[in-house]
Amino acid sequence: MLRYLFPVFFLIMVGCSSKVDTDYDPSFSTEPLKTYAVIHKSRDGVETLDEKRLREAINREMRAKGYKSTTVETADFHITFQSAVEEDVPSNFSFGFGFGTYSSGVGTSVGTTQNVTDDEEKFAINMIVPATKKTFWRAAATKKHRDFKSPQARSDYIDKTVATMLKEFPARPDTDQ
Repeated sequence: MLRYLFPVFFLIMVGCSSKVDTDYDPSFSTEPLKTYAVIHKSRDGVETLDEKRLREAINREMRAKGYKSTTVETADFHITFQSAVEEDVPSNFSFGFGFGTYSSGVGTSVGTTQNVTDDEEKFAINMIVPATKKTFWRAAATKKHRDFKSPQARSDYIDKTVATMLKEFPARPDTDQ
């Protein structure tokens, strides 16, 4: 019986994990890029606590990768970011259980579907060429919205999310082709 529970547990955990999607322009060379500037304009002109945390997390990750923060005017590339919470996102969850016998060729199963709504948090980071205003690299993450017990827990969550999103930057072209 335990051998059947592990796959079910695994699928539940995979279903609850976050998704990070990256995309990039394979014809764009990131080799000459050394400096960046983070650009973000809040909707109402006031930077929220999460926007500040996102900006700081992006700066930490970029410095760790060897890039230098500079002014918007002199940066080799610009970084923009967005975050939003989408409320009541439908999430269908189904669970079934069945049994049968080999000898009689008879089996039965029972299943149920629950329509559950969750709030989702969405993050996006874009790398942009200043002269053309075109994106050459993008990462987007979708996670289940969580409540945090402290500001530090929220900061740690954002740091981890940004680190995961920027893990693949700069893009390395596939050599398997």
